[in-house]
Amino acid sequence: MFDTTKQNLKDLLRLVHRGRLQLPDFQRDYVWGDEDVRSLVASVAKGFPIGALLTLQTGGDVRFKPRLLAGVPANDTVPDELLLDGQQRVTSLYQSTFSNEPVRTRTPRGTEVDRLYYLDISKTLSAGADIEDAIIGVPANRLTRTNFGRDIVLDLSSREREFEEHMFPLNQVFDSKHWYFGWLDHWRKKGADIFGLMNDFDQYVVEKIATYQMPLIQLDSSNSREAICLVFEKVNVGGKKLDAFELLTAIFAASDFDLRHDWNGSADKSRPGRRGRIIGSPHPRDVLTQVVSTDFLQACTLLHTRERRLARASEGIEGKELPRISCNRDALLALPLAGYEAHADAVEAGFIEAGAFLNEHKIIWHRDVPYPPLIVGLASVFAILGQEATTTAAKGKIARWFWSVTLGELFGSSTESRLARDVPELVDWIRDRGPKPRALDEAVFQQERLRSLRIRISAAYKGVHALLMRHGCRDFKTNRPTDIMTFFNDRIDIHHVFPVAWCRKKENGIPPAVFNSIVNKTPLSKASNITIGGDAPSIYLRRIEEQEGVSAAMLDEILRSHLIEPEHLRNDDFELFFEARMQALSEIIAKAMEKPVVAEAGTDEAEHDVEIEDDEIAEFEAAA
Repeated sequence: MFDTTKQNLKDLLRLVHRGRLQLPDFQRDYVWGDEDVRSLVASVAKGFPIGALLTLQTGGDVRFKPRLLAGVPANDTVPDELLLDGQQRVTSLYQSTFSNEPVRTRTPRGTEVDRLYYLDISKTLSAGADIEDAIIGVPANRLTRTNFGRDIVLDLSSREREFEEHMFPLNQVFDSKHWYFGWLDHWRKKGADIFGLMNDFDQYVVEKIATYQMPLIQLDSSNSREAICLVFEKVNVGGKKLDAFELLTAIFAASDFDLRHDWNGSADKSRPGRRGRIIGSPHPRDVLTQVVSTDFLQACTLLHTRERRLARASEGIEGKELPRISCNRDALLALPLAGYEAHADAVEAGFIEAGAFLNEHKIIWHRDVPYPPLIVGLASVFAILGQEATTTAAKGKIARWFWSVTLGELFGSSTESRLARDVPELVDWIRDRGPKPRALDEAVFQQERLRSLRIRISAAYKGVHALLMRHGCRDFKTNRPTDIMTFFNDRIDIHHVFPVAWCRKKENGIPPAVFNSIVNKTPLSKASNITIGGDAPSIYLRRIEEQEGVSAAMLDEILRSHLIEPEHLRNDDFELFFEARMQALSEIIAKAMEKPVVAEAGTDEAEHDVEIEDDEIAEFEAAA
């Protein structure tokens, strides 16, 4: 029926390359992002388990149409086995370590990019360094740029540049000698002996990847259709690894502490746990309803590791000898019961304060939270500062950080590292013990980004939606501003100003990529959206005036609260409306970030825009 074994990673990837190991055609496409690839490679380099693969021997009564894994050169080979579970892992490892072609992956913004991966040799061997930070993804042309594509900050476009920067191409990991010889020769000509560096790097990093053993569960060809389908369903639905909360629950139980009960409370709900108290009752804080147990543990771990670092610093320990502030999985699993108990109450209060902060800034619905990890960051800051966070100055600094990382879209990847860096920097800045957080300088908003914000999946899209409500926009029909009561009672959401039906008309000819932009959307009640229908603005504005008995002057004032110039709507002039509102939105974004919006366009690497179909947008809006 099945067998368990291990296979050398190089041999496994060679089978993939030759087409001897393929996918059943019903498998979904490869979808992993840049952060996923780097995290996986880091786990292999550390020798950590990354889960067993599940394969099915071909040649039996059950036949599936095979297809090659993404990136494998086309061939007509009949596979010996099909990969039932592990596609994302194997594809990532094949493309990043075995193939000579770039990895097609996704950025946090949802765009696709082609990247090649390198190991920063110096970083991999630094004391206390996390090897994931030493895995560098660069564009396919091997030039990493900044300043909107103008300045080159890393040039690996030739072997000599790789040697000079001590950057090892990850796709040479299974045949490294030729690269090593070139590297040694390059530095020998400069009078430098790097043999020791090479030996350490090969022994402690490359060799671990090259000799990695991948666990396999192999189903033989005699298995029935029912058995194979049942196994496949189980591994795809129930194959999620245990999270840190489940593991810590088992660890803390040894000390007679029930972590699950502390979080969930009593079964009859008479005594709510921390989750119930964070969400609140009888009127839940909707913005916090998606907070999960691992979010809470992350905040506790940030406080614990920060406290430990400060304690060691007070003893005179400096530099790399200081323990790191962290909230990654390893740090969560290392959280002692005493550390949890010391910070849990403050963290609970911090989450409640984070919910109040979000509501104050008109983020009321959980689907409008720009990045869920931002709640962890806010809760940690409020937990550390306590009453210090309630001053006007402190609130202003927290708000500036929040809007910068939201509109600058900085929390789309490496969120654990971001939290570990930003939280202590923000706390020190608020206490006037350090400079402003680096995130404030890193955050940039380009005006052209407004054109491509079309769906709620983007943090900046949600941010602009909230900024309009914070600005004081009033509903077209009710003339009411947004608060918690009106948001839910009036069913406020973001809707088109120039309706889709009107834009689609042949005589208007506005393309979906334009009319679906955030520039053509604004927060409105369901009643207002129904009244708008699919008519031209000039028509539905008159309808609102007649139905609500409101004067044209008053309705114009309401429109201006949405940063809309009434004249453009009354003249049905989409082009002038769009350009004027783009400018107006840029001004409130600049005010929130406390820095100018950048008018020029450009990116630091070539991006392939992922088209969002109209039905996808409709699906999101229908769900809302």
